[in-house]
Amino acid sequence: MKHKTMKNNNLKTSITIFSMLLCFGLFAQGPPGGGQGGRGGQDRSQREKPSVSKIMELLDTNNDNKIDKDEASQDKRGKISEDFDEIDANADGFVDYEELDASLNNRKPKEISAEKIIKQVDDNGDGTLNELEVAAKDKRQLLKEFENIDTNKDNELDLEELKAFYSKMNNKKRKQRD
Repeated sequence: MKHKTMKNNNLKTSITIFSMLLCFGLFAQGPPGGGQGGRGGQDRSQREKPSVSKIMELLDTNNDNKIDKDEASQDKRGKISEDFDEIDANADGFVDYEELDASLNNRKPKEISAEKIIKQVDDNGDGTLNELEVAAKDKRQLLKEFENIDTNKDNELDLEELKAFYSKMNNKKRKQRD
């Protein structure tokens, strides 16, 4: 009886030691792919940047091809939400593909052109923008600042008023970067 019990104890000990060695061997190899912490052995600076298209796909939940502040708040890393105003180069309340691309690639986004805004927003073709046109095109920053931009108080934003506004905006952004 004593011999049988000793034999069982030796078997249990052998199985335990074998299991432990097997587990240590598996854990020593790390995750599949040989990486560390799921990063494939690369530190943050070596990792591939996410593509603009992928970020837009993930965050643009209403599929309007731009990211608003609510959508940006869903960014798991929080970087877009944290830097939203800096990324939103034209201060329209949205981050579009071009702005996001410029930000990810450390390029300066194109400065907004007053002529381009008039071309995009002027529905009646009179060369000026009224509040209805601005609201219809969802240009939040212009709508919010409409009264300040409309320096001649004619309830229309003309090319000169828009140029002055965007010039101030661009100067303010430059000062913030410096």
